[in-house]
Amino acid sequence: MKSFRDPVHNLIAFDDSDRLVIDLINTAEFQRLRRIRQLGLGNIAYPGAEHSRFVHSLGVAHLMRRVLDASAEWRGAVNYGELRADVRAYRNAAIAAALLHDIGHGPFSHALEAVTSQRHELWTTAIIRSPLTEVHQVLEGYESGFSEQVAQIVEKRFEPSRAVVKLLSSQLDTDRIDYLLRDALMTGAGYGTFDVEWLIHVMRIGEVAGEPEVGLDLHKGQSIAEDYIMCRYYMYLHVYFHGATRAAEVMIEKLLQRAQMIGAYLPGFSGLNALLDGSLDATDNARTAEYLELDDGVLWTAMHLWSSHADDVLRDLAQRLLNRKVFRGVDVKDESQRLRMMEVLEHKARMKGVPPEFYVVHDTAASHAYQDAYVSPAGLDDHDTAASAAAAEGTVRRSSEQIYLFDESGRSHELSEQSFIVKAVRDRKVKIERVLCPEDWLHDGASE
Repeated sequence: MKSFRDPVHNLIAFDDSDRLVIDLINTAEFQRLRRIRQLGLGNIAYPGAEHSRFVHSLGVAHLMRRVLDASAEWRGAVNYGELRADVRAYRNAAIAAALLHDIGHGPFSHALEAVTSQRHELWTTAIIRSPLTEVHQVLEGYESGFSEQVAQIVEKRFEPSRAVVKLLSSQLDTDRIDYLLRDALMTGAGYGTFDVEWLIHVMRIGEVAGEPEVGLDLHKGQSIAEDYIMCRYYMYLHVYFHGATRAAEVMIEKLLQRAQMIGAYLPGFSGLNALLDGSLDATDNARTAEYLELDDGVLWTAMHLWSSHADDVLRDLAQRLLNRKVFRGVDVKDESQRLRMMEVLEHKARMKGVPPEFYVVHDTAASHAYQDAYVSPAGLDDHDTAASAAAAEGTVRRSSEQIYLFDESGRSHELSEQSFIVKAVRDRKVKIERVLCPEDWLHDGASE
């Protein structure tokens, strides 16, 4: 047996029946996740947010196993028995996908994606499919072709069981459940909690327009559904879109863009140098090993080295990040205010002799990584556009956009139609626009 003490789930234990999971945990690629923080630069604003993607991934696998084991109680559709048998038939693939769903994340991943123009999901499936990785070898050692099943579940393209896909990627999935609870606990954000035990107890499965959907019992699940959505709403508003965190993420993007621009290569850092010369490519197996060299420690070490670089911009950005001198964000109400502010601040940058594009930034918090139909509706942001493009290319499907409540006859009821609380939240979009710049620049009327 392999056991983990966990602050969220208390005890996560895997025994001989979970040998596949244990073997995957022991791979080099999965152990790398210990060196990547779940919230990236979230500890800039919340010092306790030191938890890793390793422990989050364990939590998702644990929840997936619990939900599958509880599926004997599922109700909702006329053919719920068939759907229940369907997900149980792919139990090991579902748990493996839950464990590995974040294995392609890089350091400060969403900032890194802005530089590489490749989503972490592409790297996740590349690592799973690459014959050069230990993860792939473990999966294929379990069953020939098993790695492809797991990769397709992550891509939301696993046709043998669409219900399994929804358990990992939907509006009500094991990934969201774990990261909301974990991020709330580790940041100390007390408003980000809900009763996960009751949520699992009232979980149901049904069909909506011929598509399997994971939902909740109509009579027993509405209150916990409201708690779950309110948790999401407040976590986005106060944690994921926090001004200091967003500013630090933008500064990482600008730091890496500057390092690329001037070719700030570092001897012995092949993964970092491949990032800077633009040669990292998730479709090239030969590049996977270089990508896997990247973790938080590598980028922080690079920042230490760049903090004495000859280039003024790179040196300044590195020093600011190392010493938490992050840019200040000023909320803007409309386009005219934004343009006026940026004009004043860009002029100030030129007067100081620094390139404005690295020091004056328009940031829309909703455009970064946290697309959510109940908090940030479809069509609102850049991430939605990127997801649609990926779906069009056939690389990944869109997640379910609704949460359903199922009655005893299996009829579905969309959550916001049943709950005035959820409807109010859904109609109150979370989209925060800011202009970012060094804090000391916000004097002499520049922020007015």
